[in-house]
Amino acid sequence: MTRKRRLRSRRPRIVAQGAILVTAVCMALVTFPRSSVEQLYAEGVYPALRQVLTAVSSRTSLVLFDWLVVGGSLGILLWWGIGLVRLGGRGRLRVLAGLASSTVVGLATLYLVFLTTWGLNYRREALSSKLAYRQEFATSVALEELAEAAIGRLNTLFEETESSVWPQLGDLPDQLGLAFERAQRRLEVSRPARGTAPRRSLLTPYFRRAGIDGMVDPFFLQILVNDTVLPFERPFVTAHEWAHVAGFAHEGEANFVAWLTCLEGDERMQYSAWQYLVGRLLAAVSETARSELASQLGPGPRADYAAVRARLGHVVPVLGRNARRLNDRYLRANRVAGGVRSYAEVLLLAVGTELGRAYWPRSDTELPYNGVSESR
Repeated sequence: MTRKRRLRSRRPRIVAQGAILVTAVCMALVTFPRSSVEQLYAEGVYPALRQVLTAVSSRTSLVLFDWLVVGGSLGILLWWGIGLVRLGGRGRLRVLAGLASSTVVGLATLYLVFLTTWGLNYRREALSSKLAYRQEFATSVALEELAEAAIGRLNTLFEETESSVWPQLGDLPDQLGLAFERAQRRLEVSRPARGTAPRRSLLTPYFRRAGIDGMVDPFFLQILVNDTVLPFERPFVTAHEWAHVAGFAHEGEANFVAWLTCLEGDERMQYSAWQYLVGRLLAAVSETARSELASQLGPGPRADYAAVRARLGHVVPVLGRNARRLNDRYLRANRVAGGVRSYAEVLLLAVGTELGRAYWPRSDTELPYNGVSESR
C-alpha cells in the first residue's frame, strides 16, 4: 500500500481522535452557564443516566471501579509493552508518537465519560443560591450558638443510643434510605436518588492508610466506604456518598445533605450527624470558645472523639498528605475553588439558610420530629 493510501485509510481515525481531543479541551476550559447545566444535565440527563447505571451496578456483586482501575492500568501497560517491542526496528519516533497520542486520546475519552456520567454535577448551580443563603446569618456568634446547642443534643443522644446496636454498612439502605429520600424532598429534588449498599474495594487497604473514609465511583455510581470507619460514623459517611450519587458533587453540599439525611433518621443516625458537625463547629470557632464548648462534651462523646483520633492514628503520614494534596488538586481542577477546604462549607449552609436553621436543636419545650422541631 502506498504512503498516500495509508494516510487516506487512517484519515477517519485521525479525524475522530482530533474531535475527541478538541471536545475534551473545550469541556475543560469553556465555562457554561450554571443555570443551563442545572436544567439540561443535573435535572435532565443525569437523573435518567443515574437510574440506568445504578440499576446495573446494584445487580452485581463486583466492584466495577476496581475492574476499571485494574483493567485500564493493565491495558495501558500491555499497549505500551507491545509498542516498545517494535522499537527494535525502524520508525522509532513514529511508534513512540503513536503510543503517546493513543494514550492521550484514551485519557481524553475517559475524561468525557467522567463528565457525562457524573462530573458535570460540579458545574451545576450552587445549593446556597437555591436555599437563599444569607451571609448575615453566618456569624461567629451563630456558630457558637449552634455548637452549644449541638453539644447538648449530642450528649442526650449518646445516652439514648448507648445500648443500641449500630447498623452494619450493608444495613444502611434499609435503615437510612427513607430518610435520604425525605432529605432530598426537603431540598426539592424532583427525582430523588435511592441509597445503595456500600462496597468494599481493592482500594480499602489504601483508604485505611491514607485516611480516606469513602468515595463514589463516578463511572458506575457505586459507593465505596472504608470499612474501618467506626459504627457511629457509618451513617454519616454513607449518606455523604449517597449525596454525591444524588448529584451533589461539592463536598460541603454533600456534607449538608448527609447531615439532613441523618437528622431525618432515628436517634442513632442523628447522633452520627451531630458527632460529625460538632467536630466541624469546634474547629471553626475561636480558641477561647472552643475550650469552653469542648468542656461541655459528656464523657461518652469525648470517648467517641478519642476513638476517631485513634483510628486516624493508623494513617501513614506521607500517604495521608499525598491523598489530601491529590484530592485538593482534583477538586480545584473541577472548579471547586476552596479545594479540600470546601468540606467545611457545610457550616455556611447549616447556619446561613432557613432550612439549615430549621434542623437546629430546640428547647426542652419542643420535640424534634425527623430532625425538624415540632412544638408540644
